[in-house]
Amino acid sequence: AEGDPKSEPASAEGEAKSEPESAEGDPKSEPASAEGDPKSEPASAEGEAKSEPESAEGDPKSEAEGDAKTEPASEASAPEVPAAAESVVDPKKEFVGRALARCGVLALPLGVGVVIGWWAGDQGVRWMPTLIGTLSLVWIGALLAIAIGSYLRGRPQGPRRVVLSVVGILVLTGLRLGVAVLDQPTPLSSLDERTFGRVFTQDAAQYRELDRALTRSLGTLRQVEALRDPASTTGVLSADEEAIVLDAWEAYVYAAFSLDRIRRFYEDYSHIDTGRGARDRHVRSYLLTFAAELSVFEHTANLVALIDRNPNVKKFLNVPRPERGLREDSLAFISDELSGLTDVSRVIAGRQYLRWLGATFQAEEAARLNGYGWLWDDVKRQLSAVDRRTGGSISAGVSGDLAPIERKLKHLVFPIQREIAERMGDTKVRRKHEYLITQEQLDALRPQLLPGDVLLGRKNWYLSNVGLPGFWPHAMLYVGSDEELRRAFDSDSSVKAWVVGQGDSKSTFTEYLALRFPAEWAKRRAAERPLTVIEAVSEGVLQHTLKEASGDYLAALRPRLSVVARAQAVEQAFSYVGRPYDFDFDFATDHELVCSELVWRSYRPRSDQKGLDLPTVTVAGRETVPPQEIAKRYVSERVLPADQRMFDFVLFVDAFEKDRKAVMSDEATFRTTATRSKWDFAQR
Repeated sequence: AEGDPKSEPASAEGEAKSEPESAEGDPKSEPASAEGDPKSEPASAEGEAKSEPESAEGDPKSEAEGDAKTEPASEASAPEVPAAAESVVDPKKEFVGRALARCGVLALPLGVGVVIGWWAGDQGVRWMPTLIGTLSLVWIGALLAIAIGSYLRGRPQGPRRVVLSVVGILVLTGLRLGVAVLDQPTPLSSLDERTFGRVFTQDAAQYRELDRALTRSLGTLRQVEALRDPASTTGVLSADEEAIVLDAWEAYVYAAFSLDRIRRFYEDYSHIDTGRGARDRHVRSYLLTFAAELSVFEHTANLVALIDRNPNVKKFLNVPRPERGLREDSLAFISDELSGLTDVSRVIAGRQYLRWLGATFQAEEAARLNGYGWLWDDVKRQLSAVDRRTGGSISAGVSGDLAPIERKLKHLVFPIQREIAERMGDTKVRRKHEYLITQEQLDALRPQLLPGDVLLGRKNWYLSNVGLPGFWPHAMLYVGSDEELRRAFDSDSSVKAWVVGQGDSKSTFTEYLALRFPAEWAKRRAAERPLTVIEAVSEGVLQHTLKEASGDYLAALRPRLSVVARAQAVEQAFSYVGRPYDFDFDFATDHELVCSELVWRSYRPRSDQKGLDLPTVTVAGRETVPPQEIAKRYVSERVLPADQRMFDFVLFVDAFEKDRKAVMSDEATFRTTATRSKWDFAQR
């Protein structure tokens, strides 16, 4: 009765189910203490029916009478064994059981969803936007319910569920808005089935023709010697090459933008459902827009690589030509718009979507079955061409990204450069408004001149002379008066035949010029003195009197060409009248002209015209023909037989600054000007 901690002590007063009392063994029993134990209930010797008996003898660890604190039950004591032992569950089995139970719960609504989806597909319900829009609304409602329920239950994991639910709601709301945008009608998605089939057939055929047109234009440009021959990649184009390049470029621009129009129309394929009812239209629209994109992208990339071989060709193509519908910087615009970063991203995304369509809907097999497999093959062919050119890595060069910035900087700097050059050209530091060659001298020498003669001129004391190489800073073309033109060309049979070839069988050469250039001919008739010279000055390409064009020195050289060749040069010079002066001194372009460029372009050889093959030289990184080079050319050819020379000498007016007079000189003295210093006037 005293020593067994698990035994229940007998009650002297006869309680059948009294609670056992042990100071040691029962972990649930409260230790008895006569006084002082805050966790024990004080024992009372009298009056408590359910007091715990104390045994001073049976408890081996009890203290003597008067002990104020009783020790807690021993930790070595064994816990009380319940009447029926609880079964222990394996944690792994519990996890698997819960997972299976949850899968079963989820499978029930999933099965219902499959049935509903099958029924919707069978009824022709559109995947976009009907099903996606409905599902997004249902999912938003479900996440709202989860968020509100988690918040109300107040569980520890509740806030996290609320946050995740809110994020999910935001994502689904964005999806629903995207569906609403895609549901907006477009010109493509608004077409009925019959109209779409007709329009698609026409546009697909046009795509094939435009793709071939780009290939032809690119092939034509590859045949141009200035682009084909590595030795010619720094020279300017010849007259015939300019005509070929310009025609090919105009055809290329038309085809490229026509293809881009097709691309933009069919890029709304995303507004057409991918469900079974409209999937064929979706795939056809996608293939046509992607094929057009690839065609323009690949051809333009090849074009830019070809044109980059010769910077002068690039400048020539960037010239504005309103009569052909070509804007300024048209090559740069084509490159930026049709093969830039946006197009690179479309090519990359389009390739991935092509793979997805093929894998998900077996779109390639459907395309071949429905008769447009050739379009799928075209897309794959174009992608293979892109991969061959790029080595499988499509990217846009940094130089292409910087090109628009460089052009803007040039447009900012060029007006300043122009203003400085114009001021230098108009600034004369001495003898303002006074020249050494007199009107009497000009009247005396005019009978020696013929329309088509090349004039070299110099006006002393102009600041612009400092920056120009050699003694001769200026070149111009003598075209003569109306009477001189009639005497020189109207009665010549070869000139008459050429005029007829221009489509005018009734007019003489002079009449032909008057009909073709009415504004310039009106100026000639209104002038007090004959306008006999065409020259490029700071104000542009203008007609001037011989007095206005000459200054302190003057030389005339006559091209050793036929009468008809000189007539063609005069006609060409009139076509340039009115164009601006080229303050960039760039012979690669013809929308603006510098003085010697006017002579050079007027006499350039063409397939239908013999001309002067004046070679260009590089000055300050640009191909040009300084007037001094014309004098040097004459001198260098003096050793050649007469029939191999380019010019004949006509006249030379020399000047003596100290005496302030100009004098008629001879051919031998003129030859010395090829090496005469530009400062010679200060010594003479």
